[in-house]
Amino acid sequence: MKNKPYYLTAVICTVLAVVSAVIFMISIQKKEKSTRAVMYFPSFESGKVYAEERFIPKETAQGTERFFVDDLLLGPLTNSFKKLFPGETSVEFFTIDSSGTAYIGLSKDALKTSDDAADINIGISLLKRNIVKNFTKINTVLVYIDGKSVYEKS
Repeated sequence: MKNKPYYLTAVICTVLAVVSAVIFMISIQKKEKSTRAVMYFPSFESGKVYAEERFIPKETAQGTERFFVDDLLLGPLTNSFKKLFPGETSVEFFTIDSSGTAYIGLSKDALKTSDDAADINIGISLLKRNIVKNFTKINTVLVYIDGKSVYEKS
């Protein structure tokens, strides 16, 4: 009877160690199948740009870069930040050529205004920044809306 508290403590410690090991193994598997991405969104209050960390799959049917852009268009996880474009905006096409230029076609919904989305120029600028910062093989991003090329003022 005197050893009962020690026995109970040993069982609890063993269970905690096993559970910790299982969680650790699962997290290692998840990291091997995903990659860290940083997404930039403007703040509602200050308009400053803030970063949000995400983990995206390394291998997807549509490609990691396209998955990233689709996820980016869904908007931030926190409600303190604005989306880059109105919620209905979708990717119509996405290709990357051998010189490192990405061509992204957005639906005409990107032209709409929305209280929960950034201004169109800020949205395009942050879209480009997000892609170039997260994918080193991409050095130029050309954006098209409703099939028409978008030119930013420098």
